[in-house]
Amino acid sequence: METKRVHVPSTNLRELGGYQTTDGSFIKYGCIFRCGHMSELTLEEEDIYRSLKLRLIIDLRRDDEVAERPTPTFGSEDNIHISVSDPDNAFAEAAAKAHEDGAEKLILADAVRYYREVVTDNLHRYIPVFEQIFDAENHPVLFHCTAGKDRTGFVAAALLKFLGVDDETVFADYLLTNTLLGDRTEERLQAWAKRMANQRGTPITEINEEALGALRILMLTHADMLQSTFDAVDELYGSWDEMRRTGLGISDEKMAAFCEAVLVKNSA
Repeated sequence: METKRVHVPSTNLRELGGYQTTDGSFIKYGCIFRCGHMSELTLEEEDIYRSLKLRLIIDLRRDDEVAERPTPTFGSEDNIHISVSDPDNAFAEAAAKAHEDGAEKLILADAVRYYREVVTDNLHRYIPVFEQIFDAENHPVLFHCTAGKDRTGFVAAALLKFLGVDDETVFADYLLTNTLLGDRTEERLQAWAKRMANQRGTPITEINEEALGALRILMLTHADMLQSTFDAVDELYGSWDEMRRTGLGISDEKMAAFCEAVLVKNSA
């Protein structure tokens, strides 16, 4: 199937369309999209979003994130807010460790634990999210958080696994964030380093490189993070299908209807 996925690097926008499943089907284009916040779009980027002709946007963010960066309207789509996070900001707490010895290992460990707890402690928060996505009447649908990598990354990975996409492809899609947001992340890190240097009255070259590396871990994706989710699914449920059934309450009948709506056989 010809590749023609939509990408907007600045907002980490991409679609699940075009990925192949293990039975030879493909996910339809123009059906399911994922991204980060959309409060700073250029006019050209707004046009791209408008061209998606979305029916539903699902906002996974906390209340404070929604208030700080409201989502614009692109047409007549519905915009619903389903927060999947605790009120506290786990990643902000992790970022506070950036200046500690061994910061990169500490922060990666915190992030890995966060991804595991999505399955072990917070899966119930995602039930209404999947209910909305599994309803074909809501397609084209877009789900997003702030960076479009963690909360959004879990939802995307789960959908791909439910649909039968192989692990290698799921991880590649997850890690694509690093390509799309890489340049912007480096710009933000350099701005942070310059700000810290100015506050301390020291040259920017004296800013701790390990601190920058630790913050980079939080701002991008790492295979160990998603692997901890995979491990938790295996340990608690034995398979993604069983997590779908018992953890999210999505029946095999509903799954079959979803596949009918979003999968297509390759006609090539």
